[in-house]
Amino acid sequence: MNKKIFLLVNAVILCTLNLAFSQEKILPGGVSEPYFWLKSRNTGDNYYWETLINNKEAKVSAKRHAGAVFNFNPSIVFDTGQDSLIVPLGVESKRRQTLFMVYKVKDSLKEQFLWTINDPQKLISAATNKRLVDLKKYSYQSYQEKIKPHKANIHFFQQNITDSVAKLSSLTIGQKSKIQKLPPEEFRGNISEILIFNRVLSGFESQKAASYLAVKYGISLSQFDNKNYLNSLGETIWDDEKHKGFSSSITAVGRDDASGLLQLKSNNMIDEGLLSFELKSKSNTIPNNYFVFWSDNGKNLLIKKQEQGEPLGIDRQWQLDFSGSKDLSLDWTFDPKFIKGTLPADSYYWLLIDHSGKGTFNENNSEYIKLSSTSSKEKLVLKDFNWDYQKQGTVKFTIKTAPQMFSRVSITQADCSTGASGELNYTIEGGESPFTVTVKKEGTETIVKQWNQTAKSSSGLKLSSGNYDYIVRDNKGNLYSETVFVADKHGTFPKLKSEYQLTNGNALILDASENLPNDHYEYQWYYEGNFIDNNPKILIDQTGTYELRLLSDEGCKTSSKIAVTSDGKENLDSSVLILYPNPTTDGHYTIAMQFAKKTNATVTVYSPNGALIKQKQLTQVENYLYDDVIKASSGMYLVTVKSDFGTKTFKVIVK
Repeated sequence: MNKKIFLLVNAVILCTLNLAFSQEKILPGGVSEPYFWLKSRNTGDNYYWETLINNKEAKVSAKRHAGAVFNFNPSIVFDTGQDSLIVPLGVESKRRQTLFMVYKVKDSLKEQFLWTINDPQKLISAATNKRLVDLKKYSYQSYQEKIKPHKANIHFFQQNITDSVAKLSSLTIGQKSKIQKLPPEEFRGNISEILIFNRVLSGFESQKAASYLAVKYGISLSQFDNKNYLNSLGETIWDDEKHKGFSSSITAVGRDDASGLLQLKSNNMIDEGLLSFELKSKSNTIPNNYFVFWSDNGKNLLIKKQEQGEPLGIDRQWQLDFSGSKDLSLDWTFDPKFIKGTLPADSYYWLLIDHSGKGTFNENNSEYIKLSSTSSKEKLVLKDFNWDYQKQGTVKFTIKTAPQMFSRVSITQADCSTGASGELNYTIEGGESPFTVTVKKEGTETIVKQWNQTAKSSSGLKLSSGNYDYIVRDNKGNLYSETVFVADKHGTFPKLKSEYQLTNGNALILDASENLPNDHYEYQWYYEGNFIDNNPKILIDQTGTYELRLLSDEGCKTSSKIAVTSDGKENLDSSVLILYPNPTTDGHYTIAMQFAKKTNATVTVYSPNGALIKQKQLTQVENYLYDDVIKASSGMYLVTVKSDFGTKTFKVIVK
């Protein structure tokens, strides 16, 4: 027995252009010849099974069913109390079948039958949403599964078995076997499409059929050895090699006449309802075998501090492959309810697009587009936008949050032996000129320089290394400020690598003092732009970008960036805790908690001299955002989180 599971996606309503398919015979992925092909269709609120292969022996109900929407396609709610699907597999000693089944269960935590294969006297094999079971050998295989099992999937199964005696066998969808009692429950959910071949498909054929279903139902094939998508001609329409780092939540819209596929709007079932694109044609003509794909880097949707000089944002980025034309355009929709974290008051969502497709988000190639206020609950919408502005055929984009006026700041490093040799460069987004720009020494009223300008960009302000407060005020009184660090390009650097990997979910310890010249140094560790520690040694237990600022007695201030990735394997007893913002200007902070399972936790705050300030007990938390405020004078405080998975201490700076 061979098995795979293809993960799947969302549902709502499909706007269909009146496009006629060619007269060629329609086959799923262009693969012939299905033994059984069943899919859902609807007329208004009435849902029916549609048989695309005339298999008279298969028992298919012609009655009206309850229905749902599955990535803007109809899907039948399957009620095992009154619905049944039985497909005869014939009387042969050799059983060769390939099966695809698109489904969505109501409760992914419960094990439910997808199908059983029976002969007249006994149950031969079965598949559930969790595993495959061989009742002849009394063995089973569990499916590959991420931390959170997905409700919607495309199930794939092949068998090539020879029995000593030819027997009549049949496949039953969704129901428990009456021959043999087994613990899984009957299927509860909806079914969109079933494909059965009475032969073992080749890997090439299976990939074509899977790609057809993946595009139609918003699926990602990224967890399998062969991640490429193929059209009915066998041509590669999405190439994994060209999407390194962006192979999560692969989704598409497009047309393939040979498969009977016309998918004009789509989103991905992994984050159902998060993001969708809709393909539109002014002439009502989508070219045959034309596709638009998008995918992401798989990172989280937590709003937090990003690279120096950039506003708050999420780590997730998307890559869109779209070759635009005067006739074709895309509508983009994003639901901000998926974004986590504390959003600043009086801020807006901004879409940042890198038109070069390189992902550098360089000012010359990227664009900020202001969307709605973060206080709004409405979906973010962008209609008829020119995504292919630079005719590259691909762009990358992400979401930021910022006031209606802010600046993009970049720094040219200084030379500690030359004095004011660093440079401050910036571009103002939004706002109304003229602008007043002020640069101060951090935390002081000492003005380094202040001036007025009408232009939105400026470069070349000379600065020595150190921390500065950069402040912009526009003609309407809008104010934006941030703290920037100017590093020296020459000086002492730690003997640390630029990249590390967490393996098997285990933490690692970095020691910045190892092999440094004998001298006195000050150490400042930052994680994702936030200060976390001032010791030379640091324990790292989460992926992301770390920065070490090293200050020597000679006055040189160097900065080293360290990227930490993971091998994808997990320590089942591990937990992830992130505190932000740090430093905090008003004492407010948030701790994002993710434990391997529910646990009691205690959050304790201590003063700089170790006195207890406050303590909070949390009961049976697993994924939790804890908001709190330190109502005390400025300084460094210790915040500890103690749980069944250990104790983690944060050093929090209140300005």
